[in-house]
Amino acid sequence: MNSFFGRINIHTDLFDDAIQKISAKNNSIESNISDNNGFVQVKLGLPKPSVFETDSFIICSDCRIDNKEELKKSLSINDSNPSDDELILSAYKTWGDKCTEFLLGDFAFAIWDKKNKKLFCGRDHFGLKPFFFYHKDDTFVFSSEISTILSQTDLKFTIDEQYIADTISIVKSEKNRTSFSEIKKLLPAHNLIFQNNAIKIEEYWKLKPQETLTLPEDEIIDRFKSLIIESIRCRLNTDEIIGAELSGGLDSSTIAACANQFTQLKTFSHVLPENKIGKIHPFKDEKEQIGLVCNFVKINNEYIYSEENGILNALKNNLSDFEFIPQQNFGIFSDSLYKKANQKGVSVLLSGFGGDEVITSKATLYLQELASNSNWKELIKDLKNQDIPWHKAYKRFVKYFMQTKIPFLYKAFALINKQKPWWYEKYDQLAFDNTFGGKMKIKERYFSSFENSKPSSTQEQNIERITHAHVSQRLEYCSLAARKQGIEYRYPFFDKRLIEFYLSIPPRLKARNGIKRYAIRKAMEGLLPTEIQWREDKSGATVPTVFMRTLMDKDEILEIIRRSKSNAKITKHIDLDKYENWFNQLLTRSKNKDRVVNPGAFYNYLKLILFIEKHPDYFND
Repeated sequence: MNSFFGRINIHTDLFDDAIQKISAKNNSIESNISDNNGFVQVKLGLPKPSVFETDSFIICSDCRIDNKEELKKSLSINDSNPSDDELILSAYKTWGDKCTEFLLGDFAFAIWDKKNKKLFCGRDHFGLKPFFFYHKDDTFVFSSEISTILSQTDLKFTIDEQYIADTISIVKSEKNRTSFSEIKKLLPAHNLIFQNNAIKIEEYWKLKPQETLTLPEDEIIDRFKSLIIESIRCRLNTDEIIGAELSGGLDSSTIAACANQFTQLKTFSHVLPENKIGKIHPFKDEKEQIGLVCNFVKINNEYIYSEENGILNALKNNLSDFEFIPQQNFGIFSDSLYKKANQKGVSVLLSGFGGDEVITSKATLYLQELASNSNWKELIKDLKNQDIPWHKAYKRFVKYFMQTKIPFLYKAFALINKQKPWWYEKYDQLAFDNTFGGKMKIKERYFSSFENSKPSSTQEQNIERITHAHVSQRLEYCSLAARKQGIEYRYPFFDKRLIEFYLSIPPRLKARNGIKRYAIRKAMEGLLPTEIQWREDKSGATVPTVFMRTLMDKDEILEIIRRSKSNAKITKHIDLDKYENWFNQLLTRSKNKDRVVNPGAFYNYLKLILFIEKHPDYFND
């Protein structure tokens, strides 16, 4: 885990002040500067070096390469343990701009070619490692953190108003957008080449549907299980203390059970304090299920209660660390977990995120897919084996038959019985200023973002979900938040090999007889307690203490909202009377269980208020 930063075509005297600011902000023990043919960079990350230099090249990176043995063989490397930087640089020397096509793992890197004055940058397949850049006039700046780019005080940065509009309307902005118009993100699975003061960006890989396997089912499950275990094993190093998030669900339990075979794992779980259970939303946690896993696998777990401070502390610290406005809250409310993991010496934290998107997805389209393929025999068999009354099974069969054979009639019936989707009610909750909303076309952008695509197969559904802007965005936020505590996230379920294999699994193994996540359940036979392996009653929030922490700060939050009514920079974006009413509804969510309160969006507004108060110069009245 390393932060990195670089700037091309600058004057060294301007860079000196930036070095001091960057080093102080990242608590670096040392800063190494290289200045060659217009390229200047500073090392930020510790304990391992983030910079590797030869006579012809400099590479700075944040990376972990998984296919080391394969690369060593292909590149004829005799060194038994080359660094990841050496492997990437050797791959670049051999394959040039196509080198990223041969890399597996989590990586963001930049290679400076001294002779050709060319910068080659690459980002991993799913965007697990952040990469930001700035290019204006004759200056190009890149970094793993926006804050280090902002530290360049001779450059000017302005707020991207579309990004702000998206933030307060829960739309996920395009993958290359940031809070600042001048700072962009390199997309996942893309390379960037900077040469002769020009940028060229190219996609080197795209996740595509895979040919469906025709192997025996047992063999498919065995291969799937082996890939799951390998995707976890290759992310473990014996010289690191490994931790894992454990929620009691299938994803995190699978990772904990498999990882504990190779290392003495430390797990961490968000739970409610005993005196809050049954009293405030979400009313319960997963402590019972977590206990089942820990007892079965023999893990000593740490429970995180987050009783020490309210939610404002977490929001303010996150904004201070990031120096931009995140559009999601993942990572923000895990601050207590990161702190506890750091205290336990953990430097790597495994997460089950990404499972729901592909390898442990519910495969809700599997019956529709059987119908589309005219596999009526399997469809009828599946419906008969489901634990539902016959008339419901018959109704579902008619639905799938009409969808496939007489779609025009099905659409007519659907229009008659159509109910408003969930996102309509959430939109009504939003509290943006109407003038600002009209100018930024918030309504049009909001509804188009939810109504655009309708996948017709499980593979299309999986691909759409894992390549959605929400995913790479969450990976970036969690990476940056955990890094502040010296922790690197690793995500076994984002293994490219594992994902492509799962896509090739027949639909009837992804879900069967009404049992969703069938393949992963079968693969975990004997590795998990049966209560966890086959449970379908996942309940309780992953971080159940968020609302509790909000209540702790309710008076201060209300004071912030009320004082903001006299701040023109804030009222330009937010209808604060509506927002205050929204807050009052949020406070009573434990009593009004069926009310939609859209808390994630509420916190986005609060982050915007706090950010404007801290950085008013970024905003015009």
